[in-house]
Amino acid sequence: MARRGTIWIAALIVVSLAIGVIWTLRLAPPSPTPWWWGKNPNVHVEIWEPGKDMATVAMTMPKRVLDTMFALGLPADVSTGERRVHLNSVWRKLERLPRGEKLKLEDQGGTILVWIDVDSKWSAPEPAAP
Repeated sequence: MARRGTIWIAALIVVSLAIGVIWTLRLAPPSPTPWWWGKNPNVHVEIWEPGKDMATVAMTMPKRVLDTMFALGLPADVSTGERRVHLNSVWRKLERLPRGEKLKLEDQGGTILVWIDVDSKWSAPEPAAP
């Protein structure tokens, strides 16, 4: 009975180590270390359609959420009916962008802008002091 328990514990340790290695390899930061490393960055996505003066879709999401989706192999898509951006396909380019620069993608006449920002106005509000 004790031997079976030891085998299960050893198997759980091996699985945990394998998950940790895969997670680390998939989320390894680009080299050299990017400007947003060690901060709490957000990813912004805007989809602009021709003839409109405002973005059809504007989204801000914490980068750590998208990191988790990318590490687990989940699809990270943003769409407006006919226009769709697959964040998984542009993730490495996005991580290497210099500060303040936006990744511009053209799709069927529309423009998709994706960028990383650490501006505090997009971060969660801090609780008020009592």
